[in-house]
Amino acid sequence: MSLTENKFSTNSIIRFSILAYWSIFWLFNVIDKLIGGSMFLWVGRDRFAQFQKFFASTGLDSPLIADAALIVAAALEVFAFVFFSGALIHFLWKRTSDARSWFFVGIIFTLITFTVFSIGDHIFGDRFELLEHTLFWFITLCSWLIFNKLEVKGENNLHLSTGQKLSATIIALFLVCTTSLSIFNYNENFFHRRTSVLESVEVGKNLYKVSFPFLGGSKVFEGTIAKFKLEHPAKRIIQIYTVPTPLKLKKADSLIFYIVTEEKE
Repeated sequence: MSLTENKFSTNSIIRFSILAYWSIFWLFNVIDKLIGGSMFLWVGRDRFAQFQKFFASTGLDSPLIADAALIVAAALEVFAFVFFSGALIHFLWKRTSDARSWFFVGIIFTLITFTVFSIGDHIFGDRFELLEHTLFWFITLCSWLIFNKLEVKGENNLHLSTGQKLSATIIALFLVCTTSLSIFNYNENFFHRRTSVLESVEVGKNLYKVSFPFLGGSKVFEGTIAKFKLEHPAKRIIQIYTVPTPLKLKKADSLIFYIVTEEKE
């Protein structure tokens, strides 16, 4: 008998909302890893580039290190998504005890994920992300406390059958493998952005535009300027500036800078 056959109580609506929220939250995070940036109807964070830039800032330039860390993070998110969505399905079918067990495992994976992220934020000095992940850590804990507070008495057993464990593991591993392939594919096809020089596009008289990728660092900038000088020997650079935030590319983690020139005498 499904929950939809009965009237919703206030407690049921709140508990359903908690399960639905975390299921959607981790679903979108997993999709973000698979896409790895922006596409039609989706403007995500380029996590591949972000992880690679973080590790490069500590002297670990190998993309394999960053990719391995991203795969671990993605795996934690995948398992959290699988168990939260499993809890939601059990809850809708009035299998309250199973829903509570699956939800508990999802909470554990979520706490581990935000703990790992917070440690990384300390190491890489990202204070904004640290605040965000710390808040989510406490929100996760509050979700578990509220979910249990609204639960009917007598539903205190935590148990997952062997079949449930096996099915959850298979689904999670499939998603982890799919995400891992996406990560390695990105590393193979897009990591060159860190060193590849960029093309400058003339947008006006003595004015050139360069679209700078998130992964690009000082080498990309220096190489681009050197290439521009080589391709425009009759031009002298008099100014380089970036545009205000609202005028940047409609794409995640991107930057536009302009090169202003004049003719050499």
